[in-house]
Amino acid sequence: MFEIPNRDRAAASRRVREWARTLLEATDDDTVVVSELRCTEPGCPPIETMIALLRPGAEPRKVTIHKPVAELTEEEVRGALRTPSLR
Repeated sequence: MFEIPNRDRAAASRRVREWARTLLEATDDDTVVVSELRCTEPGCPPIETMIALLRPGAEPRKVTIHKPVAELTEEEVRGALRTPSLR
């Protein structure tokens, strides 16, 4: 499997985080976390990206996209963030 250099993965994570902040209308008090995770469980994609919205005084909300962070497009992130659990 081809490994993406850490600096490229970090740049992709920053890009996705900025898209998510804008699309979720996150305030300065909110935190948006983007994490790329490996999964070894049967039926799970080998790498997925989790986007979480952390708002003070609220339960964390998250969505998972079954692709590496470096492969995500803004349209894919937009579609995933339409999930009611993030609103």
